Amino acid sequence: MKKAIALSMAAAMAAVSLAACGGGSTAATTAAPAATEAATEAATEAAATEAAAETEAPAAEAGDFTFDKTVNVYITHGAGGDTDYMARMLSQALEEKLGVSVVCSNVTGSNGATCMQQYKDGDTDGYTYICSNTAALNGNEATGMVDFGYDAFEPVAIYGIQSGENIVVPADSPYETLDDLIEASKANPGTIKLGISTGGGVYIQACVMTNLGGAQFNIIDSGDAATRLTALLGGEVDATSLPYSTVADYIENGQLKSLCTMLSQPPTLLPDQKSASETIPELVIDTEYVMLAPKGTDPAAVKAMNDAILEVTSTDDWKQKCNDYSFQDPFVLNLDETIENLKSQRELFTSFKEFL
Repeated sequence: MKKAIALSMAAAMAAVSLAACGGGSTAATTAAPAATEAATEAATEAAATEAAAETEAPAAEAGDFTFDKTVNVYITHGAGGDTDYMARMLSQALEEKLGVSVVCSNVTGSNGATCMQQYKDGDTDGYTYICSNTAALNGNEATGMVDFGYDAFEPVAIYGIQSGENIVVPADSPYETLDDLIEASKANPGTIKLGISTGGGVYIQACVMTNLGGAQFNIIDSGDAATRLTALLGGEVDATSLPYSTVADYIENGQLKSLCTMLSQPPTLLPDQKSASETIPELVIDTEYVMLAPKGTDPAAVKAMNDAILEVTSTDDWKQKCNDYSFQDPFVLNLDETIENLKSQRELFTSFKEFL
């Protein structure tokens, strides 16, 4: 059974990797040579006219939809976490691009399920969006916390990849590797307190470590990333899983240390990190940031928003921000790639179901 799950996950991750290769690229076009001098002049004149029209058009216009009033972005997780940070960073860039206000609101609870439930059937006029992460989106469905998945929304864009959920412990902890932590839990069942967030990727990690790694933790629901960090620093839990970006400063100043990353590949700028899959091959979770719109949102608005996201994330400034915060290079997908990616991730999370 373990081998079958591993094969299923490998196939799913391969699909995700293939989708990622697109990176929001656009199809190349090749202009046919003009047959006559007259045709050449006509083509040149037409191109000039088109360029002038584009210059005169509002910067916010894309396809058949123009943003002309406030855009509302609802963030599924609390302030201070990586999902919140990335959503606000994107919203700031979009506000400058679209020329309208982009207002962010945190609607928290149940690992993002509260926000998604509240807004999946929200306004469909193109001014309501939800920013979350794929571990919460797919994890909540896989665990049965909600009865809907990505297809209950209009996917807009995958706009980044996390620095990686990392198993983190205090710097003075005796554990240096994930294997050390799991073996210690086996030797002293129920004494090592592992902080999780019920329903999402962190909860799934705990279930996989228990069912496939034989771990025997005392599992405690400690909320989202920001509150799990507080619980770890306060000694309420002995270990937890947190995005590296959330704990980077604490690792640097010697308060915490990371035992491993859940990513299939270490972050671009942290190539020496150990992967959890070295200890438990099935333990691979590539968490990405995703924007969704309520089901039935105007397709032109969805396309216009994706176009805007592709543009604002193609800059050197965005690359630097991703490097600085997520220790990753930009990872942004167009509409078709986003849907394929979410489908593959759903298949991956579905393969965890028997352990949940």
